[in-house]
Amino acid sequence: MDKTSFLTILGMGIATYITRVLGFYIAGKVKLTPRFRYALQSIPIAILVSIVAPTIIKGSIPEILSAMVVIGTAITGRGLLFCLAVGIMAINFFRYIF
Repeated sequence: MDKTSFLTILGMGIATYITRVLGFYIAGKVKLTPRFRYALQSIPIAILVSIVAPTIIKGSIPEILSAMVVIGTAITGRGLLFCLAVGIMAINFFRYIF
């Protein structure tokens, strides 16, 4: 690895660390309302939907069937890790079949 690449990666790591530390510092000083706290808790769900929804909408039969399997698994309340494992197995199975 050359010097420029190393310094670039190091600089990006430092910048990431600083933004995270400042975020925690600022969040510790701000009074969060229950509504704002709920909005912050909903961000991971919104990000997940924004990543998965286009794939399902533009997807073919294997993607749609896999999404239906994962939704059915999620309704049972087994947990995120279980749903992830079922989704991976379902997409591979349906891609093999179709």
